Amino acid sequence: MLAGAWSVYAAFGLLVATTGALVPQIQGDLDLSDGQMGAVLGAWQLVFIGASIPAGRIIDRFGIRRALLAAMTIMLISGFGRAAATGFPTLFAAVALHGAGAPMISVGAPTVAAGLFDGGDRRLAVGIYSTAPAIGGVLGLVLPGSVVGPLVGTGVDGDWRVITIALSALAAVALVVWAAVSGGLDRVLRPGSGPGLREYAGIARLPVVRFVLILSVATFFYVHGIGQWTVAILVDAGWPSAEAGLWAGLGTAGGLVASFGLPRIATPERRPFLLVGTLLIGAAAVQLLPTTTVGVLTPAIVVTFAARTALVPLLIMILMDHPDVGATRTAAATGLFFTTAQIGGVTGPLATGLLSGAAGGFRPALVTHSVVMVAIAAAVAVGYRRTVTDPAAGAPPIGPAPGRLP
Repeated sequence: MLAGAWSVYAAFGLLVATTGALVPQIQGDLDLSDGQMGAVLGAWQLVFIGASIPAGRIIDRFGIRRALLAAMTIMLISGFGRAAATGFPTLFAAVALHGAGAPMISVGAPTVAAGLFDGGDRRLAVGIYSTAPAIGGVLGLVLPGSVVGPLVGTGVDGDWRVITIALSALAAVALVVWAAVSGGLDRVLRPGSGPGLREYAGIARLPVVRFVLILSVATFFYVHGIGQWTVAILVDAGWPSAEAGLWAGLGTAGGLVASFGLPRIATPERRPFLLVGTLLIGAAAVQLLPTTTVGVLTPAIVVTFAARTALVPLLIMILMDHPDVGATRTAAATGLFFTTAQIGGVTGPLATGLLSGAAGGFRPALVTHSVVMVAIAAAVAVGYRRTVTDPAAGAPPIGPAPGRLP
C-alpha cells in the first residue's frame, strides 16, 4: 500500500519538474516574460492553498483510495492540458489545475505513513515516501532533454509539447499502479466524518502548529522558488538545456538521499540541529549555482537540492510526533501545513521571475533565497525549544479525533 502511494507521489514530482525543466523552451515558444513564467510556475500552488484543507476532509470522509484516484486523474488532465497551451492564460490555467488534485496526494501520503506505522517504523516510512517526489523530479528534469526529446525525434532541446505529452503518459502509470494495489487500504485506514472548521481552529491554536506553519511559508518560498527555476538558472549561466537538466537531475538525486536518510535519524532531540544545519548549508550552496565550473557546481547543486528536499519531511514529522497531533490528526494538520506553506510556494517562483527579469540575471533572487533560509534557521534556533519541546508550550487536547485510524 505504501508502494502505491509512493508511485502516485512520484508522478506528482514528475509533472511538477517537467514544466520547470522546459522553462527556456516554453518561454521562447509562447513569448513569456520572466514574471509571467514565474506566475505560471506558482499557479498550481495558488490553487493548492484553497484545496489543501478540503483535501484532508475528503480523505477522511471518502477514503484515501478514491481520493488519490481522483487526484491523479485531475493532475493528468493538467499535464496533457499544458501541451495544448497557446499563451500565458491557457498555460497558467492548465498548470493551476494541477493544484486541485495535488493536496490530496501531499496529505494522503503522510496519512498512510502515520496510520500504518509508528515510532521508528514511522520514521522509516516517512523516509520512503519522501523519496517519491525526488525520484519523480529526477525523471522530470533528466528525461525531457536527454531521453524523450531525442527518442521522439524532436532533438536535444525538443518540442516541449511532445515531451510534455510523453511524460504525462508516463505519469499515468501511477494511476494504474495505485488502482491495482490499494483495494484493501480503506479497510485498514477507515474513513471518518472528517475534521470540521472547529477542529482546524483547535489545531491552529497549538503553539507547535503555529510555529511550524510560519516555518513552512519561508521553506516553500525557497523550495519552489529555486527548484522550479534551476534549469533556467543553469542555462543562464551558460549550460545547454539538456546538460542543465542533467545537472538538476543530479541535484535531485542528492535530495533523494537526504529525504531518505535524514528522517530515519531525525529523532525529536536531533531535529532542531538538523534543521538549522540543513538551512545554513543550503543558504551557502545556492549562491554557487550560477557557474560552469564542474568542481564547484557538483557539490553546490547536490547540497542545494538535499536541503530543499529534506526540509519538508522534517517539518511534517514535528507535527506527526507531537502528542496533540499524532496519527489521528495528521490529515488535518498536514492540510493546514500545505495550505499555509503554499503561500511561499506561490511567491517563491514569482519573486524569482520578477527579480531576475528586473535585474537581467538570477543573482538578486539567489541572494534573497539565502537570506530567507538564514532567517528560518534563526527562528528555529530561537523558538524551537519554547514552542516544540518545552512542556509549557503544550495545550490541552483539542477534542475527539476525527476518523478512526488504528
